[in-house]
Amino acid sequence: MASKSHMFGTFFYGWDMLLKTIQSHLNKKADLLMALAHFLLTKHYHAYCVGIGDDKTVPEQESGSELLPELWNDDETNYELRYVSNNNVLLLLGRLTEDTLIINLLNSNTKKVSNICIEPETLVAALQGDVSTLVPKVSEIATRFRKELLDPVIKGNSSEVTTQTAALPGRSRYDYGFLFPNRNSTSDHRPPPRRGPPDYYL
Repeated sequence: MASKSHMFGTFFYGWDMLLKTIQSHLNKKADLLMALAHFLLTKHYHAYCVGIGDDKTVPEQESGSELLPELWNDDETNYELRYVSNNNVLLLLGRLTEDTLIINLLNSNTKKVSNICIEPETLVAALQGDVSTLVPKVSEIATRFRKELLDPVIKGNSSEVTTQTAALPGRSRYDYGFLFPNRNSTSDHRPPPRRGPPDYYL
């Protein structure tokens, strides 16, 4: 049976390469968590990034990339990343409000949407170093990303990496309505029941 450390290394294989391409452009801790969501989406869910923006049309003659595009974190409080997967366009959207980062994933074809709320200042310890140094609880965060953000929207499309061991007022191009619920709202904004691949343990 593979050791837990081996499974950890396998799961995050490729992260160091991605980090090298963005290290000098990391401006804040939220950037790192968006990059982690991007890494999981491309490595384990076979999606490819086709740029920034919120265009929901499938790009022609664009195979996409596993790297983050230029200007992906150019905005101080908003992120808009586009991906293609099985001829679907996926939008990975982030909104940074005070100490909270709200990340949404939207499938433009099925209209499925998920969201997760995390606190960058609490989760990210540094912007230099290996993944465990950057995000001490990276295994827990990766599991939350998969269960709360990725699996509900892209069920059945992830690679199986397992182990047996233990909305702001006003209209703008960033106004996604229900995608970014008010933190004080009493409405139920929980993602749909998870029906994706089996649980993952790192």
